[in-house]
Amino acid sequence: MASTLALNPLKNPSYPARTHFGERPALEARIKACDEKLGAVRRKFALLGNHPRRADYAKLVFQLQGARDQFADAAYRMVREAGGLYHEDHERLEVAERAFSFILRRWDAVAP
Repeated sequence: MASTLALNPLKNPSYPARTHFGERPALEARIKACDEKLGAVRRKFALLGNHPRRADYAKLVFQLQGARDQFADAAYRMVREAGGLYHEDHERLEVAERAFSFILRRWDAVAP
């Protein structure tokens, strides 16, 4: 019976296999949903003009962009990792998604 080393001598058997590439389409769909929500917020922000609280709203828009970027970075890294690094990136992804939702709720609560 042939071993897996004989089939692929370039594969290091001590390194866990990267088996999470199938999650990529679902993660890209979640990033796209974040982008659509962020786009709606930006359009509304652009209509504010010289609103007296424009600086407060700008802060929320930038925080929302940062949370979206953290989510996208974690999603990008997560599917390429294995073992503990995958789980670490998965946790980062969940935290970024919660932050995005929290900031979006704050925007909805204060936006004119």
